[in-house]
Amino acid sequence: MFMAKNNQSKITVLIPAYNVAKTIKRCLKSALWADEILVVDGSADGFSLDKTSAIARTMGARVLKHRYEYSAKQKNWAIPKAKYNWVLLLDSDEVITASLRDEIIKLINTAEINNYDGYAIGRRHYFLGKWLRWGGRYPLYNIRLFKKTCRYEDRDVHAHIILPKSRVKKLKGDITHYSDPSLGHFFSKFNRYTAYQANYMIRLKGHRRKIEWKKLFTYYIYAKSIIKDVWYFLPLAPVLRFIYMYIFRLGFLDGRYGFLIAMLYSFQDYVSKTKYLELRGRQPGFRFMAQKLFIKKIVPGGYGGAIMDRVGAAGD
Repeated sequence: MFMAKNNQSKITVLIPAYNVAKTIKRCLKSALWADEILVVDGSADGFSLDKTSAIARTMGARVLKHRYEYSAKQKNWAIPKAKYNWVLLLDSDEVITASLRDEIIKLINTAEINNYDGYAIGRRHYFLGKWLRWGGRYPLYNIRLFKKTCRYEDRDVHAHIILPKSRVKKLKGDITHYSDPSLGHFFSKFNRYTAYQANYMIRLKGHRRKIEWKKLFTYYIYAKSIIKDVWYFLPLAPVLRFIYMYIFRLGFLDGRYGFLIAMLYSFQDYVSKTKYLELRGRQPGFRFMAQKLFIKKIVPGGYGGAIMDRVGAAGD
């Protein structure tokens, strides 16, 4: 671990984790330079059944356990538990590149670090072993290095740190995200993510969000959250998702991988809407038929069990 000048400029790497013994070593190894590594173990079903926590402790991490509801809530619970003033959020299937490490070490030991409250970091998304350069998948800037006083917006999925654009600066280095090594891995998360989104849509429907128009045009993160809230209710959202990723964001330049990721993300939007309708007491029979057809004709290997699970366990 490197030594920051004082406690105000020391850094905690925060890693949410659950049953990731196969991947967490690579993640932890990339963070050993930090002043503290904090692993928060937990899911809706309980805590890791594999050696996730043991591996983390062996590699010098502090491990806390907390039952998971959804990502933003888990992170907001964990952030105040960090020992130091700066937090770097890292998922268990991500790796800090050497260039990003060196950039942060240089930054954290200068007064310049306090010129901003958060730093946005680009992410290289690997899908089935392929780095996706197009389709809006790179650089995928998100605020990952931030002051301990910051919090994530209260969203079930795809939440961001709440900070005005003027308080955020982009860093040059990347995080490498080994997202889905196989389609089986992708669909192992599919039912959970679509259920989270369906639940969030129910929350939105029950509590209409008042739009702050000045904030909408001046605060990027706020505008992005409003667009997301509207997006899932659009009648043709899955089609628009595919057109946006594959055509407008040049996903076709990633070849068959670009086509597949655009199709799967579009399908994820479609299934989320189906589960939302079911939660509202509707029986979207036609949508279920369309999903089955997609699985049969498009998805290699079927993976029907993960996709077609109904929303009875939507809170998982």
